[in-house]
Amino acid sequence: MTEGETSRFIRSSFGSIWSLELLLVLRARPDQSWSHDEVIAALRASEEVLARSTSDLRAAGLIATDSAGIRYAPASPEREEMVGVVANLYATRPAAVRRLIVGTSDAAARFADAFLFRKGD
Repeated sequence: MTEGETSRFIRSSFGSIWSLELLLVLRARPDQSWSHDEVIAALRASEEVLARSTSDLRAAGLIATDSAGIRYAPASPEREEMVGVVANLYATRPAAVRRLIVGTSDAAARFADAFLFRKGD
């Protein structure tokens, strides 16, 4: 993975730091299906934060939701690999990851980045 690919993935997949935090919680227990209440308690987040984060991650092909709850479910091995890269980067350089996420509030730029990343998928 190149640095550019990683940056594009971060910018296109995470609408907020909450989205990344949610993904990391789910990834820690990949076989578990989490209820909304369990996720809210684990993140100490609001229902609105959970709804937005879930929407971001589902659109990015990183989680699945159904009647049982929310679970970690990357759509491809490439996405799984990229999540590992992002998790390691966030563990070692959290400020850099936060800047990539927070610095992408422009919806048009996020859409364009998502298209560019998915084109090569």
